[in-house]
Amino acid sequence: MNEDNKNNMDKNYNSDTVKKYLALLKIIATMENRLSWSEFIYSFLNIIVLFFIIGLTFYLTDNQRQIPFFIWSISPLLCIVVGETLCVYWVISSMRIQLKLKLRYFQARGLERKMNSIGEYIISEEFIFFDSNIKVIESFDKKETVEYPSTGTVRMDGFAGSVKPRHLSWILPVLFFLIYCIFFIWTVLQVIAI
Repeated sequence: MNEDNKNNMDKNYNSDTVKKYLALLKIIATMENRLSWSEFIYSFLNIIVLFFIIGLTFYLTDNQRQIPFFIWSISPLLCIVVGETLCVYWVISSMRIQLKLKLRYFQARGLERKMNSIGEYIISEEFIFFDSNIKVIESFDKKETVEYPSTGTVRMDGFAGSVKPRHLSWILPVLFFLIYCIFFIWTVLQVIAI
């Protein structure tokens, strides 16, 4: 009788763990999707602001005599500040989502260890795929293999293979921010020249 109760408790315990694990995987997928869409939206907004600044700057430069000096000098600078603020918010929101993802991955690895299904970890054993010493990975039933590049910049732990969303979350906003700074300096130099 005691053994049956223990087996039932183990089944319920494992069932609850599997449910939590599946819910966690769904949360991780949703957060990764949110991160990729937010990257796309922030890039799109920055491109719109950048084209608006370029168009406004050329329009104001061509019609410099007809437009009051205050409007001509301040309006591009305000647009540049909007673009820079957008870049800062982009970095902050991406970092926040990535920190939450890091926590969810940590929780998923803990649940995988708790389920103790050796050889079938989805998140815990991901590092195997990024080891440059391992060129071919074989499935547990020996029916399928996957080959990864192990040399050059495209290897899994190389320049192209190691690019992760967090790198893009820093590189793209910094690139846009630098472009805005260049426009800021150019606008200030144009105002000083007059």
